[in-house]
Amino acid sequence: MAVFLVIQAARFGDLVQSKRLVLTLARRGTVHLAVDAALADLARLLYPFAVVHGLALHGTPTASGLEANKKVLATWRTTHFDAVCNCNFSGLTAALCRIFPQERVHGYRWDAGGIVRSPWARTGFLLSRKRCASPLNLVDFWAHFAPEPLPAHAVNPPARRGGQGLGVVLSGREARRSLPAAVLANVVTTAFGALGGTDIRLLGTAAEQPTARRLLRLLPGHVRSRVRDLSGKTDWAGLSHALAGLDALISPDTGSMHLAAHLGVPVLAFFLSSAWCHETGPYGQGHHVWQAAPPCAPCLESAPCPHGTACLLPFERRELLRSVAAVLAQTLSVPDPGSGLQIWRTGVDALGAAPRLIAGEDAHAPARAQARAFCAQSLRLPPCTQQKFDDPWPVDDTDWMLPPWRYC
Repeated sequence: MAVFLVIQAARFGDLVQSKRLVLTLARRGTVHLAVDAALADLARLLYPFAVVHGLALHGTPTASGLEANKKVLATWRTTHFDAVCNCNFSGLTAALCRIFPQERVHGYRWDAGGIVRSPWARTGFLLSRKRCASPLNLVDFWAHFAPEPLPAHAVNPPARRGGQGLGVVLSGREARRSLPAAVLANVVTTAFGALGGTDIRLLGTAAEQPTARRLLRLLPGHVRSRVRDLSGKTDWAGLSHALAGLDALISPDTGSMHLAAHLGVPVLAFFLSSAWCHETGPYGQGHHVWQAAPPCAPCLESAPCPHGTACLLPFERRELLRSVAAVLAQTLSVPDPGSGLQIWRTGVDALGAAPRLIAGEDAHAPARAQARAFCAQSLRLPPCTQQKFDDPWPVDDTDWMLPPWRYC
């Protein structure tokens, strides 16, 4: 039986978004999964079949952390891995991969000149130079580190209401990517009414507890009386339990959003600033994303905004609330959310995530369709569009030709 190692050293959401790759490899053999030690329990919850290795990867490792890392590396040296998938463009993880035969390392490996990308990883980076037109969800980018990944429709269950009320993720890591409490209160109140009045669970870490208190003060009394504040009160298992069975989850681009999609909970996601639904939207069928789409989107979260976060303004209009009510009422047509805002309904195709625009305008649709057709052709997949393009996507053949895996 084949043995594989997946190295995922990034955050909560990235671990969940590795699902298609991990499930693909699990169908072919035993999967070892290396994560930061803080996420080891979550990794075991998500992937109970995997052998999880917790590593001290972030910050300054303690002496005990370094000792644990040495033990993990010693185990790796005595294990024959048929393939190693390094998901992170990181000097640290590339250095870890130096202990393996380099022809078995997919994604990113170390070379004398620095980090070297495998052909598919290089293609993903080239496509991301124009993020607004790139068609690749991160789930699918990592999934194609392996040949013939699990069909996209088999990754997450379709979104279905579970009868357990409304969940609200209070904020993400970057405040600029999250709705302010005043805007969030209007969305929550609208969703509460559209669902016929229901219990509400507030979700987040202890750092979001001040946001929870602000939100509670802004909610009408009849809504506030149905709220249970769970911010800072759940471990990984508790968070999963709080999400399971919800009728809907209101969230920015967060790990909790991806965990909800993993569970089949309908997501109402609100993306602005650097968050871009085509890259990191909720994966699967039947979720909805309200995407701010000014000419400058998507931006870099590490760079200051020169426009005073103007992409937030469309979320402050009444049109947004009407569209939220229409989506939750499951009407056939959704009202236009107003200038600068798009509404996407998630779906999948042969390549992977394929969100469909149901309201608003998308100026980048032709370029994205062309890029999607290029990816499908280069990966030898069925066509993802009926359109024919005379001009190829500007990527050299050597950037997308995938070498065969030895175990195939």
